[in-house]
Amino acid sequence: MKKDLIAIGKIHGTHGVKGNLKFEIFVKNFYLPEEIYIKDEENELQPLNIETIDRKKGLIKFKNYDTPEKAKEISHKLIYVPEELLPKLGEDEFYEFQLIGMNVYYNDKLIGKVEKIDDRLSQAYLIIKCTDEKTRHLPFINEFVKDVNVEENKMQITPPEGWFSL
Repeated sequence: MKKDLIAIGKIHGTHGVKGNLKFEIFVKNFYLPEEIYIKDEENELQPLNIETIDRKKGLIKFKNYDTPEKAKEISHKLIYVPEELLPKLGEDEFYEFQLIGMNVYYNDKLIGKVEKIDDRLSQAYLIIKCTDEKTRHLPFINEFVKDVNVEENKMQITPPEGWFSL
């Protein structure tokens, strides 16, 4: 349907009686375009036009969704926008969606895939599903992650000693 669309936020539940919805944006300092997309029940992308947005209160209202009942139809959905609208990142900066599913190599041998990223601590950790079926965590730091190539979907790592025996 559209070019590459990326989930950058989420619509939560309704708020008030005018069709407002609570929402969050996953990307810092990102301002939504007038038209965003959500997935319907058939997993098809549907456009939505923003009527008003209040970033301070975390509220959003869409055109043609003027009642809580109508707004509830689109609650709890991810917000998608075209990838080219995302802010450009600096060198050695990546969006999570670029790393999830990336092939991980050690000494040019495929050892697994990035399953997810745990960034709840001060240091982000890559959760890697290894080819031996074990899931291992690796701090996402230069000492261990030597190269990330988004175009080739490849990451070269040098894990700490004993990492493979975990």
